[in-house]
Amino acid sequence: MKLLFATAELAPLAQSGGLGDAVAGLAHALGARGHQVTCVLPAYPFARDAYAGLVARGDAPALTDAGTVSIPFSFGSLHARWLRGSLGVGVTVELLDAPQLYDRPGLYGHTDDALRFIALSRAASYRCDAIRPDVLVAHDWHAALAIGVLRTALDRGVNRGIGGVQVIHSNAYQGRFPRSAMALTGLPAELFHPEGVEAWGELCLLKAGIEWADRIVAVSPTYAQEIQTSELGEGLDGAYRARSHRLSGIANGIDASRFDPANDPALSAPFDARRPGGKRICRQAVSQELGLDEALPGRFCVAIGRFAAQKGWDVLADALDRLVDQGCVVGLLGDGNPTLAALVQAGAARHPGRVTLRTGYDEGLARRLYAGADCVLIPSRFEPCGLVQRIAQRYGAVPVAHRVGGLADTIEDPGFDPKGGLRALSTAEERRATGIFVSPLTPDALAAAVARVGQLGDEGKLEAMQRRLLRLDVSWAKPAAQWERLLETTAHEAQGRL
Repeated sequence: MKLLFATAELAPLAQSGGLGDAVAGLAHALGARGHQVTCVLPAYPFARDAYAGLVARGDAPALTDAGTVSIPFSFGSLHARWLRGSLGVGVTVELLDAPQLYDRPGLYGHTDDALRFIALSRAASYRCDAIRPDVLVAHDWHAALAIGVLRTALDRGVNRGIGGVQVIHSNAYQGRFPRSAMALTGLPAELFHPEGVEAWGELCLLKAGIEWADRIVAVSPTYAQEIQTSELGEGLDGAYRARSHRLSGIANGIDASRFDPANDPALSAPFDARRPGGKRICRQAVSQELGLDEALPGRFCVAIGRFAAQKGWDVLADALDRLVDQGCVVGLLGDGNPTLAALVQAGAARHPGRVTLRTGYDEGLARRLYAGADCVLIPSRFEPCGLVQRIAQRYGAVPVAHRVGGLADTIEDPGFDPKGGLRALSTAEERRATGIFVSPLTPDALAAAVARVGQLGDEGKLEAMQRRLLRLDVSWAKPAAQWERLLETTAHEAQGRL
């Protein structure tokens, strides 16, 4: 198949979190399966710099001119050019070079973000008109309007045979702007209504994908159900329910070659399921690096990620005293909200040698923490899919996670009882476990879940679980096969419109 991905982020060129990794991982996985994937994104200066670095290392060809695009607005046409490159087998990248929109520091947070991403979406739809992919795949709100334009202003001739798939990486971000921004979309004014692109009196760019896509794909099956509820629908639950027959979920994988404890240069020693001994060396090394006491088996906990309310760092901060009381040593790495950072830092300051916090982004340290950890704490309030639990499993660390979204779909905990307490497990059930669930999301419940990891250490069962995690397939292989079937069905149905 010939596919066009429209996205604001694509690793390693531009990313603010998991979106860039997820889009790139899926593109490469489909490319490896023989499909042609063209990824359209803005030519941010840092994206061009990152691509130049790939060229300098001999990992990519130089960018070439791939034509121009003109986008009409009421204030005049925006003229831009396409720069084409390659990120590997089956994956082409086309950068939308419009310096007046994208030559800025940072990805988001600019006063003209509505114009910037409406322009990206409209350019992507025009690119579909030019290169005629089998399916347009729009990632999150930044690109959703591309499907709306393709199905309205450009819904003619062979374009009618192009399928459209809207991917929901996070419904918490919907591209909402004042009604006045409707004039930028190029859509007829009468489409500003609840069955079009209006949501609660505002322009909602994500709705353009929800309303006109042939398929809507959330990044996990559980999240596909959650966004149909008032709790996590963020005002769009009615729209999702109305199109539930076209809504499904496919959990993301991770790049298993990039995250590989057997070949990770950041680690003190390699390890895998056949040779797990290196994990003990990594545990000792990262403890020394952080100035932490050595913990008993099952009691070295880490948490890695953004300081954000969604990620539950406040719950973790409140649980630190309990964790230390039950013998845990805790290594923390994060960045983001300064209020949450201060809350966590205060907890760490109470327990020198037992709890430490490093702030900022340090990928090498993150990998060393995953490699050394007995368990990784993931107290997210909601989690569309999540990468942390997948990386933890890849490095043989037990994910201890709130049972929501993609965490519920990628962790198996046979002992979990949603009504409270624990079930007695058979040996066969124990061998299925790939993590431990927390519920409800409270400091006490988090500490109790961590205590179960400590019990595995006390009973001599932790290494068996670590080996099981190290054998687990967390790659894109299974998700890519599911995506392939969905895209083939979408393309076939779209052809029926001709």
